[in-house]
Amino acid sequence: MKFIQVMEQTGNIEEARAEIEGYFQAAGDNTKVRQIFLCSDRDDEAKIISIVHFDSSDSASENDDLDATKEGAAESQATTDITYRNLDVQHEWVR
Repeated sequence: MKFIQVMEQTGNIEEARAEIEGYFQAAGDNTKVRQIFLCSDRDDEAKIISIVHFDSSDSASENDDLDATKEGAAESQATTDITYRNLDVQHEWVR
C-alpha cells in the first residue's frame, strides 16, 4: 500500500527547497522517497507543506533509518515547529 507523509512547518520556502535538495544529495540512491511536493500556503506564506510519497510504509521506515534522514529530521525539529502526518493511501485516482 502506498504511503504519504505530510510535513507542515513555518519558515522560508527557499530554505526548505535547499534542505530538500541537500537531503537528496546526502542520501543519494539510498533514499526510498519517490516524489516530494514542496508547497506554500497561499493564505499564510510562512506555512510550508511537504508531501512525500513512498512505495509503502515499510519503505518509509527504511528511509527513516538512513543517516541523511535522521540528520535532516533532527535539524528540522531543532529549528522549526514541524509536524508530521503519516497516511496510508486507501484509494487513488489518476487522470
